[in-house]
Amino acid sequence: MPIRIYNTLSRQVETFVPHTPGRVGMYLCGPTVYDDCHIGHLMGPVLFDSVARWFAARGFVVRFVNNITDIDDKIINLHLKTGEPWQAITKRYTAQYLGLLQRLHVTTITDRPTCTGYVTQMVQYIGELIAKDRAYVVPDGVAYDVAKQPAYGKLSGRKLDEMISGSRVERDSGLRHPADFALWKHAKPGEPVWDSPWGQGRPGWHIECSVMSCHTLGASFDIHAGGEDLKFPHHENEIAQGEAHGGTYARYWMHNNLVQFEGQKISKSDPRMKDPAFGDQFKALRVVDRFGAPAIRLLLLSGHYRRPVDFGPQAITAIRTSLGRLLAALAPVVEEPGEPRLEELLVRPCTEAVAKIRAAFTEAMDEDFNTGAALAQIHSLLAEARKLPEVERPAALRLARDLGRLLGLFQPGDAAAHAKAEESGTVPAGDGALDQVMSLVLELRQKARAARDFATSDLIRDRLKAAGITVKDAKDGASWERGPVVR
Repeated sequence: MPIRIYNTLSRQVETFVPHTPGRVGMYLCGPTVYDDCHIGHLMGPVLFDSVARWFAARGFVVRFVNNITDIDDKIINLHLKTGEPWQAITKRYTAQYLGLLQRLHVTTITDRPTCTGYVTQMVQYIGELIAKDRAYVVPDGVAYDVAKQPAYGKLSGRKLDEMISGSRVERDSGLRHPADFALWKHAKPGEPVWDSPWGQGRPGWHIECSVMSCHTLGASFDIHAGGEDLKFPHHENEIAQGEAHGGTYARYWMHNNLVQFEGQKISKSDPRMKDPAFGDQFKALRVVDRFGAPAIRLLLLSGHYRRPVDFGPQAITAIRTSLGRLLAALAPVVEEPGEPRLEELLVRPCTEAVAKIRAAFTEAMDEDFNTGAALAQIHSLLAEARKLPEVERPAALRLARDLGRLLGLFQPGDAAAHAKAEESGTVPAGDGALDQVMSLVLELRQKARAARDFATSDLIRDRLKAAGITVKDAKDGASWERGPVVR
């Protein structure tokens, strides 16, 4: 059975035909490293790591590129605000991101280019776009001429005339169209700079990915992936630049859905994120520390990559319970080392019922990488294993384990990591009523501290601790988490 992919560009499921037979080139937009990773930053790497794993299982050689945006307005603003060197900021948050991916068993990424490592290539690329009359010099740098791009808006479904409505070009901006975007920006005082024929400055956001994907995968490559929030303007502008420069750019576009909290979309710009009691539960490092990397990976893979992932307390509690049951069932075999090979798994002797489950797992992954449906087959396989004679059960358990390992699950050490997270006794803070109560309690405690009434402040903290709630004070306010009740 061929692999079929929902192509966001064509808005239909298509049979995957590689640009180069036997090989797959994938590009995933990475994070801008100016702050702690949000849980949403982990979604793409985990989801598309499972895609890359499946391609490899199907016999393809995969080159998987995940960039790091290490120069950007947000990085510069933090540097100017704090005085910390921008290189130190990006180094710290890049290390955090890569460390999280390691804990989550994201192992298929082959290339991690940084924007600052490709500025020379970006300058050359921009010059070639100007030579082709697809970009032009403006007072503050270089802009791309969207009006000359055929079918601009084809990925997002936006029409150029709709972009004109409600927009205007400032008289001194030099832009020919309101949707024209920056390829090169002249530097302001105190900002990092690179040399270019158009003056010292730095590249714009969109040009970075077009150049890094071109230099690592070629002018035409197979798959470009990312969150659906990047469709416009980022991915739309990448297509424009890539096609104008030469080649077909990405042939298949895959977009994962986003994080939700109890059915509502959550992003770093959400006003609720300013409340530490709410926002801290979405910091990736804290989430992985509290609930364990195996549970977070399972949660991200428990549905379909094109559907949102809910990080509400009920969802996390349910997935931790599910993981505990899976690891308990696989306990006799889960610590055994080894990376499975799909061709070997497909010919292992088994009962007719097990063979049907194995085939259903393969079909789920071949049909647009439906990890949720594939995981359902692992549950079915474990249920079937319980029916087998004791002497036949280990083989069925190993098959379930190895099918999970094709998705990056059930690795040696996962049981210990899950047990450690469970022993902490913490659960998500996000019970809506409790959140409101705790927000009020912390507000009253903060007022007591501001009035230097430390006796009341400490009393609130100690009483909460006795009730199983730990308060953590920080520069930007207090946060809380539930733990074991102190007797």
